[in-house]
Amino acid sequence: MTDDGSREKPPRPSTIHEVARVAGVSHQTVSRYLRGNGGLKPQTIAKVEDAMARLDYRPNPAARALRSKQPYRIAIVAPEGIQQFDAQRMLRSAVSRAEEAGYAADVVLIDMDAPGRWDRLLRLVSGERPAGIFSIIPLGSAQEQIASTSPDLPVIVAGNYDEKLHATGSLADAGPATEMIEHLASMGHRSFYHAAGPQLWTSAVNRREAYLEAIARLGLHSAGVGYGDWSMASGYRIGRDIPLDDGPVTAVFASNDHMAMGVIRALHERGKKVPDDVSVFGWNNIEEGNYFIPSLSTVSMDLEAPGRNGMSELISRIRNDPPATSQYEFTPMQVVLRESTSEPPRKTR
Repeated sequence: MTDDGSREKPPRPSTIHEVARVAGVSHQTVSRYLRGNGGLKPQTIAKVEDAMARLDYRPNPAARALRSKQPYRIAIVAPEGIQQFDAQRMLRSAVSRAEEAGYAADVVLIDMDAPGRWDRLLRLVSGERPAGIFSIIPLGSAQEQIASTSPDLPVIVAGNYDEKLHATGSLADAGPATEMIEHLASMGHRSFYHAAGPQLWTSAVNRREAYLEAIARLGLHSAGVGYGDWSMASGYRIGRDIPLDDGPVTAVFASNDHMAMGVIRALHERGKKVPDDVSVFGWNNIEEGNYFIPSLSTVSMDLEAPGRNGMSELISRIRNDPPATSQYEFTPMQVVLRESTSEPPRKTR
């Protein structure tokens, strides 16, 4: 309310022309940025993004859809209990990239254990017809159904997309597993165990294969592979079954940090100290791992890049733009050594 009792008018949203004026570029350039940054110089992109931030500019996807008669909503498929899948950062970056390009993001949460887990997504596809689908999780049979009923609907699945960019560093790259196993072998570890992730996930399959290849190549012993679902509970269950008495395991590779934490808890209950008796390392470098006791050796990876780059690829397909994979950037993965790994017990060397 103003001093005279009248209602204040809400501030008028900024326009694309005002963004162009503040950035010192043409409104066509701003429009190109909103369509996906294609061909713009880095300094031009920086100017446009700075102007958008200063003006608090937000694209209006609904208005644009009315003008173009094109759908403007993108469905992002993510797992329920997303925190245990280490995918929050990927989800946030995918949503942010969609909104930057003027699309609205609808997050569809899927219970991976439910018998009708794909029903909501399939209803969305057949009823509301999104502009495209970006999935953080494997779609399995749902992807075939979508392809048969909506063959022209663009779909990107994070794991499949990453396989194409394997050489540049991605979810599917399991190279650091080999590096960690080589490091532990150099310290004297000879008997290993793998707590694997669900085999519907490309990343879990590749990490298991990298583990088995490294064990065979280095002449080491694998006491087995246990399969979990990325959760601490599944890591705990696997940890309860790791053979520790006959030819004792001295190192465990878990496919993600949550499973590694579950393994450590199980080993503690079995009277085994980490790392004095058994070394454990995980994957994804979640924040909790740095404060866990012992702090967790792991693999640091850029989880924002697969969300951002995958969404950019989806938007290119929606707009029938040429692919621009050469523009995609990843921060290389890195092995992070902390307290949960050390030399094996002297009697086992």
